[in-house]
Amino acid sequence: MSSGARRIELLDALRAFALAGILQVNIQSFAWGAGDPLGYFATSPTAADALVHLAIGTLVSTKFMSIFAFLFGVGFALQWRGLLRRAGSVDAARRAYRRRLLFLLAVGLAHGALLYFGDILAFYALCGFVLLLFAQARPAPLARTTRNAWLAFAGWSIAWTALAESARMALPADEATQVPASALARLALYTRGGFADQLVARVSDFGEGLLSMIAFATPQIVALFLLGALAGRLGWLSHPERHPRVWRAALWIGTAAIPFSAAGAWLNYVAIRDAPGDPGSLGYALQLAGSPMACLYVALFVRQRARLARALAWLAPAGRMPLTNYLAQSVAMGWLLSGWGLELGAELSRAQLALLGLALVALQLVASRAWIARFGQGPVEALWRAWTYRGLSTASTFSQTPR
Repeated sequence: MSSGARRIELLDALRAFALAGILQVNIQSFAWGAGDPLGYFATSPTAADALVHLAIGTLVSTKFMSIFAFLFGVGFALQWRGLLRRAGSVDAARRAYRRRLLFLLAVGLAHGALLYFGDILAFYALCGFVLLLFAQARPAPLARTTRNAWLAFAGWSIAWTALAESARMALPADEATQVPASALARLALYTRGGFADQLVARVSDFGEGLLSMIAFATPQIVALFLLGALAGRLGWLSHPERHPRVWRAALWIGTAAIPFSAAGAWLNYVAIRDAPGDPGSLGYALQLAGSPMACLYVALFVRQRARLARALAWLAPAGRMPLTNYLAQSVAMGWLLSGWGLELGAELSRAQLALLGLALVALQLVASRAWIARFGQGPVEALWRAWTYRGLSTASTFSQTPR
């Protein structure tokens, strides 16, 4: 069997789709430092800026990250089969996957410190160790654990929202209507300063963001990882035709989440427009409640896969080299927006940033198609694979395993 012969094109296409959405969020906040996930308004927003903020908040923010995390879990379940075959024992397979996670952690730490403070790789790597606890779990107990993880996420979200709102009302900000001075300072630094000038601030923002994700996002990401692992174990994406009830349920769940997402996006927009120095937590909580819209997107891909065949074929190569493309997006944002590049971060409107994000995705789709046709895998993925399988048998199953 040739390399990649058993890859699942739908998974690769979904991964590329998720990366495109993640870029739309990242490019809006790239120059602002740690703070609001979509950045702030340096001046009064135009109608186009307001529309873009609301559209990204409603349709993109939290949804594409959820897809990416879900696919991480799917990938684990499918990769684990290949690891077991190649490693020959559960212990050896665990060691190999730990090496895989440590590589991702190292790349994430370097990426967050040197390129983009909003890195998610390091956080995913840390959460990924939880998956090893369920590598050999049977579907029934894995399903129960997944259900409990989602219940824990719901309870945690309600608790921290209540605490955050109570604290905000008890300790109101002095200058609620002003963009925080620290955010304006970061904007000036990231859009005008040199690479060395930005380094200390970026490390600080990355550390703050990573600690915040560990504290507040771990329940959601672990729940998504476990759901993905269950989906990979049961073949929801490798054989979707066998699971019509799953995808009907996903369609309804995703549709039901739309009002929550829209309400959260509106509250966040109003807060960032009118009270950026003291934004409420309710909008973010509603956006989290709206994150199951990701189910709608994945279900539409699955149910319309025959009609989308040509689009899937174009998306899939970019999804075969997601780590390379994710890092390349940050290099491109730095070169275009940052003070050590073209310094466009302080000049472009939100609508222009969104268009720039679409242009970068289009370029990556074309470049990935050419690269995969020539080399079969991305350059960073090649290093990742070599490190993961270091010291194991040379008879590869990794590249033949669907993921």
